[in-house]
Parts: sequence; structure tokens; C-alpha cells
Amino acid sequence: MHFDPILRAIIDISILIAFAKILAGLMSRFDLPEVLGELFAGIILGPFALGSLQIGGEPLLAFNEHVLAFGEIGAILILFVAGLEVGFGQFRALGAQSFVIGVSGVIVPFLLGFYLVLNTPLPPTDLPGSLIVAAALTATSIAITMRTLEELGALNSTEGKLMINAAVIDDVLGLIVLSIVSSIIITGTTPSLRETLWVLVRTLGLWILLMVCVVSIGSRAVYYTRRWYARGTIEIAATALCFGSAALAAVIGLHPIVGAFSAGMAIAESKVLARVRDYIGKVSLIFSPIFFAVIGARLNIWALSPMSFYGMLLILAIAIGSKLIGCGIPAAIMTRSRKIGARVGIGMISRGEVGLIVAGIGLTTGIIGQDVYAQIVAMAIITTVIAPILLKRSFGNKKNEATGNDKNQSVVVNLNRTEGGA
Repeated sequence: MHFDPILRAIIDISILIAFAKILAGLMSRFDLPEVLGELFAGIILGPFALGSLQIGGEPLLAFNEHVLAFGEIGAILILFVAGLEVGFGQFRALGAQSFVIGVSGVIVPFLLGFYLVLNTPLPPTDLPGSLIVAAALTATSIAITMRTLEELGALNSTEGKLMINAAVIDDVLGLIVLSIVSSIIITGTTPSLRETLWVLVRTLGLWILLMVCVVSIGSRAVYYTRRWYARGTIEIAATALCFGSAALAAVIGLHPIVGAFSAGMAIAESKVLARVRDYIGKVSLIFSPIFFAVIGARLNIWALSPMSFYGMLLILAIAIGSKLIGCGIPAAIMTRSRKIGARVGIGMISRGEVGLIVAGIGLTTGIIGQDVYAQIVAMAIITTVIAPILLKRSFGNKKNEATGNDKNQSVVVNLNRTEGGA
């Protein structure tokens, strides 16, 4: 029995969404972030677990290019939603702090990861492999951070804004690191300081230019579409801006998610924000679970040998510690709050899109084998699992404090009313 690839993708997506939502509900019942259920859905139904079971000569689930395309759309929409919650004004207000956190969150993991991985007997032990692992350690999964903050209702908190802004900068710089590492590996020579600075300035310049153009032009364009009386014009215009900006980002050498985030920031400055937010939130209910399930499906735990398993533990320890140091400490110093610093550090732990892209490039070019690839993917999955749990617990006290404050305010209001009545 052989299915048409498109029909097969429709069946697989239906199964993925249903199972992801079942597990998300289960996680919610245990007071855990719903995104973990979506990740576990991919792990369980992935090609290295139940997805490999044969039914009529066909695997239970086949993650073909159509399913992966839906996952990419999910990543774009998740970042678009994140941009809707930030806005260009907020980004400028926290720009300097976010930039410091983002830069430190790239430099510390890269240098610490490269030194420790290269100087231990655990795989990888060669220079190219160590560079790939170090590059994979730099980027933060903004999608996981945003989704968890959204569940916690903390997107508009100081630490929430810092995390999202810094994660975007983190991903942009992570792509710069990737381009430099790729140059070193492909040419076999280390680029000069001048060449490195040129790549850095060019990429940051393109990103800023993209963001300014989309924010200044995109918001006006979407707002003016309200003059058309056709149903759904504003929603379609916002969707076009989202994917158009993502495509433009890819054309100029940035990751599409950077363009989607800029488009969201543009809409955040528009008077149609509430309408677009309501619409895109419902659309994301379909696409975002697929994205997280695809991330989970990439984990092949069976590729880890005993030595590779210990190497994975080392990479995992570096991944956690380097973000706590590189992001948490600068955030604590600049906000003068250890609690905010700890939350920012925890929120930046999760790796995802860019890290997996780096690992995929290393695998396809033959620089790393399946064992090292499994180490990086396992690190990305585990950090993605533990970061929402730790972040939710770190915000637990804040929720309790807020509840206590609300109760105190209610008592004061009741006392005032009683005195007024007397």
C-alpha cells in the first residue's frame, strides 16, 4: 500500500496534532507547560520510536517534506506572535540591555563549549566537530521561551521582554557564528579579524534595516487595508506581511523567523493589533504543535554510544551553565534583581531552531557523524524540556505574591467600603 505524499502528510499532520493536544492536556493537568506534551508527541511518534512501526508496508508516521514544511510555518507563526507582544517601542526601550544579554549569551556558550569539548576525550575530539558543537550551543529557542511566557501570562513582564528581545539578538548572532564557522570548515582557514567584523556588521545592518523597513511600512500597509470592505482583508494583509517578511529575511541571508518577528513588531504598532492577535492565535493552534512535534521527532537516542552519552551530558551541562552565566548574570546586574537575572538565565537555556540547523549542516557535510548529531539534538530536546519547567517554577513565587497582593488590595477595598458605609 502506497500513499500519495500529500495525502500521507495530511494523515500524519492530523495524527500529530491530535496526539500533541492530548499530551498537552495531560501536561496541563500535572501543572506542566503544554509545550512539553507537543514535544513528547514528536518523540513518541517519531521515526526512531513508534513512528517506525510498519502498517501495510508503510511507517506509522512519515515525516516527509510536506510535514516539515508545516513545521517551518509553525516556527514562523510562533515568532510572529512573539513580535505582536513586543512592539518596536518596547524593543527600543530594552534594546541596550537586551543587546548586552544577547551578545554575552552567544560569546560565553561558544568559548566555553569550544574549549571544554575540544579538551576532553569525549567525542567530538577534532577541531571541526568542536566548532560545530560550540556554534550549536550559542542560539536560544525563542519559540520555546515565548510559548512558555505566554502560558505563564508573563510576556509583558520585564524579564519576559528581556528574554524575547535578547533571544532574537541571540539567534541573529548565532547565524553570524554559523557563517564564520562554516567558512573556517569549508576553506580550512580562519578568517581575519577584519573579515569577521565585516560579517558581523553586515548581518546586524541587514537585520536592523529589515526591521525598520517592515515596522515603518508594514504597519501602515496593514492598517490601510481596513478601508477595503471584503471580509478578512486585514487578516490576509497581516499574514502576507508575516510570510513576506520571512521570505525577505531568507533572501538577504537571515533566518526566516527573524523576518516574522519583525512583522509582528510592525503589527504591534498598528491599531488593528487586537484583531490580528485574535486571528493569528487561532491559526497558531494548528501549526505550532507540528513545529514542536517535529523538533521532538529528530531525537535518535539509539545513536548514542556509551562515550557519546557522556559527551552529551558534558554538552548539556555546558548548555545550561553557559546561559545561566552568560545571560543571567548580565540581566541581574543591569536590572539590579537576582530574581529577574535567574529567570532570564533560565528562559534562555532552551536550544532549538538555529542549534538544530547547525547540527543538520554538520551532519550533511560529513563534519560530524550520527553520534555527535544525536548529542546535539538530545541536548536541544532536553534543554527544551527542562527550561519551561524551571521557568514555570521560577515564576511560581511571583504568582503567589501577585495573588497575595490582590487579596490585600481586596481587604483594603472592603475596609474602605465598610468605613464609608459607617
